[in-house]
Amino acid sequence: MVKVLKVVKKPLEAKAMQWNENEEDLLDFCGSQAMFDKWFHFEGEELFIDTLEGAIHTTPGSYIIFGNHGEYWSIKEDIFHSTYSIIPEQLRDNNFQDRGFEPR
Repeated sequence: MVKVLKVVKKPLEAKAMQWNENEEDLLDFCGSQAMFDKWFHFEGEELFIDTLEGAIHTTPGSYIIFGNHGEYWSIKEDIFHSTYSIIPEQLRDNNFQDRGFEPR
């Protein structure tokens, strides 16, 4: 008989920005043209992220996440808000769990 486990995803800090169709904001988020060129491309006016699983289309309003392993991915706005908690600005330079902030 299979043993069924109950699990909770570990909270990991990541950086995110909401895609507002401003390429300059995205370049700032990436930190360099080389990082932008490695992970992002346009087909016409449509933005794609070259993720570890392949290219994904990113729609305006979606959030772009920069993960702990140097990768980028996109999440629709409603899923982002149900999955992530935004760390208050005053806690961003600290370990948020040590300061009493727990993700929901």
